[in-house]
Amino acid sequence: MALGWGALDMIQASTVDYAGLLVCRILVGIFEAGFVPAIALYLSFFYHRREMGLRYGLFMACSPLANALASAIAYGVVTGHEKLSHWQIIFLIEGTPTLILAIVAYFYLPDGPFQCPFLSEHDNNIIGQRAVIGRGRDQGKKIDVKQAFAAFYDYKNYLQAAIIFCLNTAFGSLPAYLPTILSNMGFSNIQAEGLSAIPYIASCVCCVIISFISDYFQARGVFIAVFATLGGAGYVMLAVIANNAVRFLATFLICAGVFPAVSLTFTWVTDNQGSSSKRGVGLAIFGMIGQCGPLLGARLFPSNQGPMYSKGMWICAGVLFGAALFALVLRQLVCRENLRRDRDYGPSDPQYAPADLADQGDEHPMYRFVL
Repeated sequence: MALGWGALDMIQASTVDYAGLLVCRILVGIFEAGFVPAIALYLSFFYHRREMGLRYGLFMACSPLANALASAIAYGVVTGHEKLSHWQIIFLIEGTPTLILAIVAYFYLPDGPFQCPFLSEHDNNIIGQRAVIGRGRDQGKKIDVKQAFAAFYDYKNYLQAAIIFCLNTAFGSLPAYLPTILSNMGFSNIQAEGLSAIPYIASCVCCVIISFISDYFQARGVFIAVFATLGGAGYVMLAVIANNAVRFLATFLICAGVFPAVSLTFTWVTDNQGSSSKRGVGLAIFGMIGQCGPLLGARLFPSNQGPMYSKGMWICAGVLFGAALFALVLRQLVCRENLRRDRDYGPSDPQYAPADLADQGDEHPMYRFVL
């Protein structure tokens, strides 16, 4: 996937018309679509549920960091004087490191637990045994058709998909208005691109810290609800306050709220699937529905509604409050299911991975969901 979109990013620099660029962008989207869910699935092969929040949080923190870096690079490219057009340089900058890292990853990233070529057999066994704690013993060894189809009629997957749809709607809107707010504060368009990096850097730090705390308390739903609400409050401020300095402050609340919530939602999906087959399909459902969010978010700020864009801000606030509500509802549902299983079958040892968990998945009486 990374090799494909890295190469296509570089090819875009050579396009000469709209049709060629459109074809390249479509192909880039096809290659990129499965990458983020695939990373969540891949990490779940190596880390048990008590560790996933921070690990995925570190990965997800790179997203706002990349946005910050992109803003800084855009500033540098536009202020420079090169033989190539600015847009061509940006495509080459995007594609080159992706292409190189894709080749490196192919040779150095292990395919799964028990398969790390740079570790001894003893160390590989330790990694593999740790990975099955609370997840089951299949861990990517084969595709279980029954478990894969089970993902389609699990209500949790659709509630989590609704959460990520709402979060992505607000997330997809960020690049649309952040430079505009800074431009309205008196900065030039070029300076606004550079200053857009600051809220993203703050959200990067916040994403790592909140992921660590979430792992410590083994709680996802409450943290998703709290930080989605924080982001929603930021959008309310943008909708009702005209002062641009306060509006810029509101973007910090949005970035610090949305990115940790997105990270924890991905983690929650991997936490509550009892087999790797179901986890893979669950993440596919999650990603497919979630990626519809930016389609809406990118269209909420038509130029004729500026500079306040109140309608778009209220919609983004509403979907974030909706994400918080969905998270609390899902938490309550899985909490009730855990209590029912405790009552019917007795408490479960979180360090215990029954041999038949791979067959029954999260329907196993001893399986407990992360809240």
